Amino acid sequence: MAGLDKFEMKVHQFLPSNILKPFINRFLVTESEGDLTKQLLPGTAPVMALRFKGAIYLNNSETNLGFGITGMSNVARPVHYTSGSAILLVLFNEGGATAFINTPLNEFAGLTVNLDNVFPIDQVQRLEENLGIVQTHADRIMLVETFLLAQFKRNDKDRMISKAVDIIKSGNGNYKIKDLAAALNINIDSFEKRFRAQVGISPKHFSSIIRIHSVINTYQSHQNLTTVSQKSGFFDQAHFNRDFKIFTGESPGQFFKKGPPKW
Repeated sequence: MAGLDKFEMKVHQFLPSNILKPFINRFLVTESEGDLTKQLLPGTAPVMALRFKGAIYLNNSETNLGFGITGMSNVARPVHYTSGSAILLVLFNEGGATAFINTPLNEFAGLTVNLDNVFPIDQVQRLEENLGIVQTHADRIMLVETFLLAQFKRNDKDRMISKAVDIIKSGNGNYKIKDLAAALNINIDSFEKRFRAQVGISPKHFSSIIRIHSVINTYQSHQNLTTVSQKSGFFDQAHFNRDFKIFTGESPGQFFKKGPPKW
């Protein structure tokens, strides 16, 4: 996320327990010291969001973000945090959410769905009550892990799709989908359907997210943006600028002038 306000945000990171590591990248607890707005950059997996203090608004909505699953998007989305608000985020690995959710992940694309529409309402209510009672973030993480383990449906991921994700990531998003399907010995229509269900978006969309993330993660201030765009597989500078602004909400020059996001 890229900050837009003078107030700071406290960010606490926690790694999952060993049993959940194949499915969850990490947990984040974020606390806002004042009213501020952040740009939520597109990620490579859905996120489970559990607000336990204050009020948080997504996409300039008047609806307070509570307990929900936020699906994947191809555009930056503004998130407004009120003073004193706090939220716990479960950042899944690619395809990891399918271990807990039966619904194909592409059905969440671009949406935020209330958690009680995904999991048993009594268990969601109990989690919400308990998160408001405990005093430490470590205890909150324990509660969420216990909740997730109760929803556990399968202990492995789709190996073919996991392999496809690894190939796309290793090539920084520069891999033709038809070549990838051929390498995996599956027809392209079946591959794309299976990929969307397991990851949440099409392989082409996923590749574009990986490509922009690669630029953000590797860019150095002395580099020429035209050269960067060419090395990243973009057709031309205009194509790069357009995709980058959709992704971050800012031009490359504006974005990198502030420095890379801290989380």
